[in-house]
Amino acid sequence: MLPFIGRRLVFIAFVCVVIVFFVHLGMLMVRNSEVTRPQYDLWGQGRVAWVLTRDFFANALKGDWGVVYERRGAIPVQDVLADTYAKSMGLLASALALATVVGLTLGTVAGFARRSRLTFPLLTATVLGISTPTFFAALILQVAEIRFFQETNIRLVYVSGFGWDIQHMLLPVLVLAARPVAYITRSTFLALHDILQEDYIRTAWAKGLPRRQVINPHALRNAAVPVLTSVGVSLRFALASLPIVEFFFAWPGLGARLLQAIRAGETQLVVVLALALGLTFLLVNLALDIAFRLVDPRLREAAT
Repeated sequence: MLPFIGRRLVFIAFVCVVIVFFVHLGMLMVRNSEVTRPQYDLWGQGRVAWVLTRDFFANALKGDWGVVYERRGAIPVQDVLADTYAKSMGLLASALALATVVGLTLGTVAGFARRSRLTFPLLTATVLGISTPTFFAALILQVAEIRFFQETNIRLVYVSGFGWDIQHMLLPVLVLAARPVAYITRSTFLALHDILQEDYIRTAWAKGLPRRQVINPHALRNAAVPVLTSVGVSLRFALASLPIVEFFFAWPGLGARLLQAIRAGETQLVVVLALALGLTFLLVNLALDIAFRLVDPRLREAAT
């Protein structure tokens, strides 16, 4: 296990360097496109981006991440990161927790009731949930709340703004959780559907084992790896949707601040925020890979 973790940490470090390099290169190209006579020397811009990348890591190791200038004056980038990261991760964790609980529950119920009339509509709903664009879902919920308020003069939730309460968090959490719920539900159902057809499950039923003993140690344990994989993929969905959700609902998190920094040309802040997003995704993937090997002995042996 330790050699596997060591290899993954080296890979994570390499990806972090790549992220910083390409963010610098992208910001250089944005600036180049705005000048009167743009330069098309990609090799030269790449060399400048590499120098900036080395300087970034050299300064970061010294604790200097740069500053951004706002109305309040110069603010250290690490302060902006700490503030926006906490707000984004709180929103993201709430959405993934909701998606995991609801998705596992619906998928498990559908998996053990394969011939139920509710199975086909449920799976159809999961396809629609995965296919629905995030901005469309956010727009529909906002319009629905606004129309309801206009008709009844009753405010159910806020359509924008920040607050650690259900009225501020409900709509962005629902939008962030929509695709993960659909994906986890579908993956759980398909995993259980395949496992329940295996010979060892049929043998357990034939032995007359109680339903609980068949489900818990046999079916659900063997479905853990694909279910954990679906949770990891759902994280990708949520991270990709995070800037859109924060923009629509005026949630002052990392994604919204990243979009503002790109428009303002704040390269140092863009680099730090993009690196934080990428590093979060990589570390969560590492945690999931370790969990896979703890659950499945075959993967644990392959990692040694």
